[in-house]
This record gives sequence, structure tokens and C-alpha cells, in this order.
Amino acid sequence: MPRQLTKREQNKAETRARLMAAARKEFARKGFAGTTLRSITSRAGVTTGAFYNNFHDKKEIYLAIIEELSQRLRSITEDAMGEFLEARRNRPKDGSTSDLLRGQIARILEESLRERDLFEILRRDGLGRNPEFSRYFRRLFQEFIDPLQKGLEEFIEAGLSRPYNTERLAQAAVNLLFYVVMYATRQREGDLQGWADTIAAMMHGGAKQLATWRPLAPAEPSEAKKTMKRHVNL
Repeated sequence: MPRQLTKREQNKAETRARLMAAARKEFARKGFAGTTLRSITSRAGVTTGAFYNNFHDKKEIYLAIIEELSQRLRSITEDAMGEFLEARRNRPKDGSTSDLLRGQIARILEESLRERDLFEILRRDGLGRNPEFSRYFRRLFQEFIDPLQKGLEEFIEAGLSRPYNTERLAQAAVNLLFYVVMYATRQREGDLQGWADTIAAMMHGGAKQLATWRPLAPAEPSEAKKTMKRHVNL
């Protein structure tokens, strides 16, 4: 049975949560450089001392937010791909794969939009704008690519496709997904299903074409997994 937190530990956990929520909003609105400790503590309604009881500096809370949100979205992507594969296994082999994929891509987009702060932070500080955080943002992208690639490889292993370079297709799909959440839906969130259709069509059609044009030997997917590990450890 888990140990019950003391009142002091509960208060510290609540303060940390308030600081994280406030910092998310501040970094999303102003970026890393434009956000100050004072603006974070003011929004959270806590003292500077309370901040230093939880975080060493502004960079530490910034990276904690990136890690928390990227892990949450990785979990969403893993769940969506797992459900897609399970549904595909239970459907006749001549059933529509693209329809199943569209539904799960739409789910990933919808959940990503609920965490728009992360993408606002990425828009302000990522994509080469802040070299200090480049490797952290590369890892964030990889948190999306890994479960997507794993799902594509399991699809191959189930005998539903010939082998192909799953890493490249996963990278292309994630790049488009990030673009949609960061830019394309800012003014037209109602077109989300249209974008889900587009990404699903790209993945489904791309997999078929890649398997036809440049089929790989069955051993190749394991090499892709080794490549993923190298990226994650950057």
C-alpha cells in the first residue's frame, strides 16, 4: 500500500503543480526568453522562495514541462496505434485499413490540440529558433515517431504488408501532424477530420507504394529499431 503523503509533502506537490500550469501558459505565450520567474510565480500565486523549493531555475521547469507533455502525447500515440492494430487483426484481411487508420489519426490530432501549449512552445522556441533546446525538441519529435514506427512494423510482422522503410514514413507523418497542430488548425479547427484523412491517406498509400517500389529484406525493421534507439539517446 502506498505511503500517505504528509501535509507538507501535499502542499509542495500542489505548489509544484500550480507552478507547472502557470509556466506552461507563460512559455506558450512568450517563449523561453520572454518568460521570467516573476511572471511564472505571479500567475501561480506563489513566492519566489516557493519556486526555488521546487525547481533550480527557469530552464529546469521548462524542460520538466516539455518532458511531461511529450510523454503524455507519446502515450496517446501508443494507445491509438495499439487500438488500430488490434482492430485490424480482428477485421478480415480484405477489410479497409485506411478507415481504421483515419479514426486513430483523428484521435491523435484531437488529443494533441488539447495540449496546444506544447505546440505553442515548440512554435516559439523549436524548429531551430533556440539552439539551446534543439536536442530536447529532437527527442520530443522522436517520442511521436517511435510508437508510430513500431505500429507500422507490427503491421508488417502480422503479414499485412511487405517490409519497407517504416522510419521514413513515420517521420513524414509526424512532420505533417506537427504542422497541422501548430499552424493549419489555428484558424480552422473544424477541418480536423480533413487533415486526419490526408495524413491517413499519406501513410496508407505511402506504405503500399514504398513496399512495392523499394521492398526491404525482413531483417531491415530491426535495423530501424536500432536507429530509433540512437536518436532517442541523443
